[in-house]
Amino acid sequence: MPHPIPPSCAWLLALVALALASPGVAGEAPAAPDARTVLDDCSKPWTFAYLEWKDTVRNQNGCLVLAGVKCTGGVGMKQARDLTPYADSSPVLRVKVGAGNTAKGIAFSLFDADGRRGRFNFTLPAASDAFVEITPQGAVPLASPNSTEDAQKEPSQTPLDLARITQYQLSGDWSKNVLDIEVDAIVLAAPDAQLSAERSAYARERAEAAATAARQAAEEQERQAKRRQDMIRMYTPGRDQAPVITHTALAAPDIIAVTIEAQRIVPQTVTAYEPQPGDEKILVNWADGGVRYAKLKRGGKQIGILQGKGLDHLSTPERVEGDPFLEFLADDPANYAITSSDDPAYATAQRPLQVHRKTMPIDAQLPGGAFPTRHRLYLRMPTAISAGKTYTVRTGRLNVRNPDPQFTADWARLVSESIHVSQIGYRPSDPVKQATLSIWLGTGGAYRFADGMRFSVVDEATRKPVWSGRSELALDVDGTERLWTLPPQNFSRTAVCRLDFSAVRQPGTYRIYVDGVGSSLPFEIGEGVWEKAFLVQMKGLYNNRSGVEIGPPYSDFRKPRDFHPDDGAVVTRSGYDVMIKGQYSAGTKGIPAEDTREAVANAWGGYHDAGDWNPRRVSHMHTTLAQLELVELYPGYMNGLALNIPRTPGIPDIITEALFEIDCFRRMQLPDGGIPFGIESPIDPLAGEVSWLSTQHLYVLAPNMRDSWLYAAVAARAAKVLRPIDPALAQVYQDSAQRAYAWAEADYARRNADRSISTLLDLWMAVDARNLSSLVLYDLLGDKAYHDAFVASTCLTRPNEDICAWGVHMQSGAAFLYARLDDAKADRQLKQAALAAVVKLADDSLAYAAGNVFGVTQREKGRPIFAGFFSTSGGLELARAHYLTGKAAYLAGTIRSCQFQAGCNPNNLVYTTGLGSNPVRNPLHVDSRSTGQAAPAGLTVFGNVDYWSHRNSFWDINLRLVNKPEVIWPDAYAWPLTEAYFDVWMLVSANEFVIDTWAPNVFVWGYLASRQATP
Repeated sequence: MPHPIPPSCAWLLALVALALASPGVAGEAPAAPDARTVLDDCSKPWTFAYLEWKDTVRNQNGCLVLAGVKCTGGVGMKQARDLTPYADSSPVLRVKVGAGNTAKGIAFSLFDADGRRGRFNFTLPAASDAFVEITPQGAVPLASPNSTEDAQKEPSQTPLDLARITQYQLSGDWSKNVLDIEVDAIVLAAPDAQLSAERSAYARERAEAAATAARQAAEEQERQAKRRQDMIRMYTPGRDQAPVITHTALAAPDIIAVTIEAQRIVPQTVTAYEPQPGDEKILVNWADGGVRYAKLKRGGKQIGILQGKGLDHLSTPERVEGDPFLEFLADDPANYAITSSDDPAYATAQRPLQVHRKTMPIDAQLPGGAFPTRHRLYLRMPTAISAGKTYTVRTGRLNVRNPDPQFTADWARLVSESIHVSQIGYRPSDPVKQATLSIWLGTGGAYRFADGMRFSVVDEATRKPVWSGRSELALDVDGTERLWTLPPQNFSRTAVCRLDFSAVRQPGTYRIYVDGVGSSLPFEIGEGVWEKAFLVQMKGLYNNRSGVEIGPPYSDFRKPRDFHPDDGAVVTRSGYDVMIKGQYSAGTKGIPAEDTREAVANAWGGYHDAGDWNPRRVSHMHTTLAQLELVELYPGYMNGLALNIPRTPGIPDIITEALFEIDCFRRMQLPDGGIPFGIESPIDPLAGEVSWLSTQHLYVLAPNMRDSWLYAAVAARAAKVLRPIDPALAQVYQDSAQRAYAWAEADYARRNADRSISTLLDLWMAVDARNLSSLVLYDLLGDKAYHDAFVASTCLTRPNEDICAWGVHMQSGAAFLYARLDDAKADRQLKQAALAAVVKLADDSLAYAAGNVFGVTQREKGRPIFAGFFSTSGGLELARAHYLTGKAAYLAGTIRSCQFQAGCNPNNLVYTTGLGSNPVRNPLHVDSRSTGQAAPAGLTVFGNVDYWSHRNSFWDINLRLVNKPEVIWPDAYAWPLTEAYFDVWMLVSANEFVIDTWAPNVFVWGYLASRQATP
């Protein structure tokens, strides 16, 4: 509640302002509390700020000023304190609220040494010219925050350790509102009559709320019990629509795993519309008045939507078939009995000691809210299962179509989810070949396998073991590892063992089996395994092309030509500049508002960005750069590859694919040389819309220096690899690159002269693009002016500076190029610095990988866990270092960097469609989904996301819709980070993709395919 501060009290605040100004000394007895103690007088800058508050919060006139600041952010002060003397004091904020404030609240938080966070929620008062004091909800004391979270951002019942406070923060309420306030002080106030009254009222409210909640819970429990009985009567075992037991095996020697899948999606269809009498069309328009689509009603019921310029195609919605699984029956051990005719221990039926479960969605209805599910039931048995014996699992009341499954304990053939191996496979000469053994039992938690379990590599054809070894514990249940900036912990929440079979070199198809457990999925050892993976990833580029028809014989995925001006697509030029106004803040109005109405006739081609088709942006060409770099390193091998794409006579396929992307932007290049950001649509498609029937207005955005420099680098690299093949065509790309570079240089000079350069967004990225393009053009042409421009912007001239520091510079590509320049063209000291920088980055990557059990590799400690962190290789810098040095450690690290993404993970999942025996199946790819086709090959999704650190943000989007006990269990936030991936298209942060993020896979898989075999 707000409390006005009379001017006469100001002296009191001043007297106590220094009470907590310095950190406590270890062992020092805490001072006795005052009635009012200032924790922070807000006169000095805080230790850090984050998100929207970074660089926007300032200290002015002794206050912390939040003027026009969004509510998504915060500031923190790192200060070790013992606040136990103030356990009964309430935090009080002295604030003044301005007229521009729309925010409802603000939060104050304390953090202890164990990572727990105590949060105090404050309601902001109305605007006023005076400072007022506000107390947290219920005037709660420090010992009883409004909420407490543990280090994983889970609700915690463990009290905040006030004796070991490490920092405090102020943060917004994460709404879309804007703050306009000044904070003069954070005060700790001992309870007076008013605070005590607020606490008493709050306690009464909470007691009443608890009583109401208990009553409602009891009523809901009664309703749920009735619902469950009705469901048991309705969904009986053996029904045609009942869930299906898809696999019965072992998860561990004493744990039987039963997998059940429930419900399925009947795909959407797109067909020619055949009108019938009485059909009713309800038009839905674009913002400019054009027709977007029509809802079609027949017999008074909507049956789909009509699309296309003539509304001549009918799209019907998806529907769900099948009974739900009655998961509440699955958890009862009384529902199971295990028998065996040849194992005396099971001659008499044995019941599980415990039943554990994990439930996950495996699809989602488009549109709608139904989720087909997979349920893994873990039956913990009193006696281990014996090799070679056959067992029957009687499933009692479980509503399955095929009750009482049997299995035989044949370790070499009984696939167990506990054994994880790369489904890409290995070259015979690859120095590292490893699998892992682990299982997290869902509601049963961690499991620790016995030490030194015997495992074998078995030939798939002969079924004979070719090699045997013993498991090695790599991470114990209570062990810790490091990822990103998260606190050290066990990110698999279970023990993980390593199975090393690097000695196996004989080509063939194999499985790994562990005695008493079972086998892995099959994998290959052969010379062509990395080439196969590379070709699948490259097929993803072809399958995501825009402006051309896709289909046989090049792809099983079929898509008519889309967004082509010759077919009537409307593409005009917008003056929207992403370096001035931001790439992601245009919304539905920003881009159209700057429409010049100038038609851009040649704006077609490029790659769609994920399932939402657009933007087709220059940054996609980071992947094109990777392709062309491979051609520079291994021209003979790369130029000889057949990608199964439409051929360009006389041009290798790998270069043809690169030119398809480059030409999209070369066609749009302005007469003065500038390169637009790309082709963008103001809004995304809706459920059921397809690209080739869309009537959406598209826009070519304004050119900018960043994208012009980046394009210049790519076009110049294309010119270099084309020179020996087609000199005339090489000259075309050289000229285009030079014009783009010259335009960017002129714009850079102009903005430096008029001092507008400092207003540009992501200027550091532009400088990096200048650095790279200058060097590529120097490599191509030998003109010293380009070398001078490179030297002016390189970080290699600054000793011991990291070449990869997000937000400052990311110049590893340029360093690698300089390190392999001909000595005659290079500055000797700079070349040595470049080599040292590449090697240091590789060493940093190895150190990162060594810090986690699955060898996940990143070149930066601060790389957040999203957008390809787990699903794309982090070994690009290792491959480059191996090329330059030939050191075996870098090659081994490169291979390890590919393991998790390729199936050596707790889900046994390959994150690229069409690759391996168990790839992702439901990426966010609207065109395939809306036409009932399987997702095309070569789409690498974002993969696992650190949901815990990104709650209520984009990276947490839609998880709340899926996180229901009957769909995900345990709760999604209780899943291990390495396993918390759900193959559901609507989880955008996990199952979308962008072309940019595929660059590491393209380079690393291509490098491993093309490198010379080593002994």
